[in-house]
Amino acid sequence: MQTSDNAKSCCMPSEGTAPRGDRISAAQFSGDKRVHISLNVRNVKRSLPFYRALFDQDPIKIRDDYAKFEVDEPSVNFAINEHPDAVDRDGHFGVEVKHTDVVQNTYNRFKGLGIHVDATETQVACCYSVQDKIWAVDPDGNRWEVFVVTANEADEGCGATCICYNPDTGRCNWV
Repeated sequence: MQTSDNAKSCCMPSEGTAPRGDRISAAQFSGDKRVHISLNVRNVKRSLPFYRALFDQDPIKIRDDYAKFEVDEPSVNFAINEHPDAVDRDGHFGVEVKHTDVVQNTYNRFKGLGIHVDATETQVACCYSVQDKIWAVDPDGNRWEVFVVTANEADEGCGATCICYNPDTGRCNWV
């Protein structure tokens, strides 16, 4: 692994002063900020087809235990790290889009690539808005939605028509 002389391990806390303010990013992306998500998966090789389909592109970096996607739309630095003991989560991830056509195109692309679409929802109350969406699950059980908000207000945050609604708890959590 090549690093600069003063580079330290990624996940180890460092002691001392705050980072210097005179360095600029070596990564190129639009805007001044973008979201970074680093997700543990049990097997990178098994997870790659799902994330290639989700982002509709290949990763920019692949190692035996790591893959990195630099996605322009939506702007995200997304990495998967192999950890065979990764555990399932009670939550989900999503990509919000501006048009229902994008949701439909994603559905069609997933189906064409053999990615199972777990569910589709139309005009469902979710997060106190009304949405159209599709749901897919990666090989580790991480749930992803691709959705469009069609109305900004709804009476329910997660109602009985929402896929993640659990009647035992009266809220959104996966069973």
